[in-house]
Amino acid sequence: MENRAKVSIYGGTYSIQGEAAPEYIERLARFVNERMEGVGRSLSNGTPLQVAILAALNIADEYMQVRDLKVGLTGELEQKTRQLISLLDEGLIGDIFSQFEASRSHPPLP
Repeated sequence: MENRAKVSIYGGTYSIQGEAAPEYIERLARFVNERMEGVGRSLSNGTPLQVAILAALNIADEYMQVRDLKVGLTGELEQKTRQLISLLDEGLIGDIFSQFEASRSHPPLP
């Protein structure tokens, strides 16, 4: 189902059509607008195209940093999970072995 949202970004009005909810599209547009306004303030003589390109680069930089962080955290989580599983396995195997040894030294009563 196609949804539509009318949004304002850096002085322009755009009609956006997509699968996402209109509220989400509006949220994305607010984010882009905020970034472009921030770049526009620091680049006072920049054209709208220059502002858009620099804002896109800033957004891409943030995205890549978050993606790299996620990859690192995912790898760390997987490693810690394997370590915990190994410790659990060692503990369980040790318990089972101890129980087995105890049962061999004390046979059940008839």
